Amino acid sequence: MSRLEEHIDIDAPAQKVWDRLHDVESYATFIDGVRRAYPQGADRAHLDVRAGDVEREFEAVLDDRVSDQVISWQTQGSPELKGTLSVRPLDRDHSQVQVRLEYEPAAVQNAFGGPKGMAQVHRIENTVRGDLQQFKSLVEG
Repeated sequence: MSRLEEHIDIDAPAQKVWDRLHDVESYATFIDGVRRAYPQGADRAHLDVRAGDVEREFEAVLDDRVSDQVISWQTQGSPELKGTLSVRPLDRDHSQVQVRLEYEPAAVQNAFGGPKGMAQVHRIENTVRGDLQQFKSLVEG
């Protein structure tokens, strides 16, 4: 499994950021490739994703640890993707979002095509960084 960890500081209180992360239906506005997302009960989400010319549907199981302000998630089926989103207050009006993503490079390449090796790693890193910037703009806007 490959692992990616990124973070971004946001000019907003941690609770506001946390609440926005729980708005599954807004994921399409800040996660590249997500065309539609909606909750399915308290611990699942459905995502329609497009990467290049490939469209896929994912079901993700969510583990929401409110007291720690951490959401862990894992896709059902292939490719197996899993990760965590955590919110950490920096002070009363600022917070940090941390993302950790784990994925099997060959499974991601088989599911979506695209580059292999370091080119794939760079593409995924750039996508996650862009998603974090979009999320920051959404929350701060």
